[in-house]
Amino acid sequence: MDDLLESAFADARQAPPSLPDGLMARVMADAEAHVPVSEVQPLWRQVVGTLGGWPAIGGLAVTACVGVWAGGALTDDLMLTVFPTEAATLDIGTGLGAFDLLLVDG
Repeated sequence: MDDLLESAFADARQAPPSLPDGLMARVMADAEAHVPVSEVQPLWRQVVGTLGGWPAIGGLAVTACVGVWAGGALTDDLMLTVFPTEAATLDIGTGLGAFDLLLVDG
């Protein structure tokens, strides 16, 4: 039984099936018609997509506004009223460790 099947498969491999005229061309044309065409997006839309979309852009804008506000509004005087500490603790050399010696003149 196996020899009969093997011989039938060998015969089938020797003679490829014949296709009607133009069948393969019609199949390929139909396949190419269904391939989606990608649309080229403008640069600004690509940048927005890269950054994470409009919600992420909104978060970046709010963060930038808060940073500008904090840099301009939160001066030393306001910081002293909010956090009552001595002015010496707000010195630039605080927390620099051994690098504070680099700030000494002379």
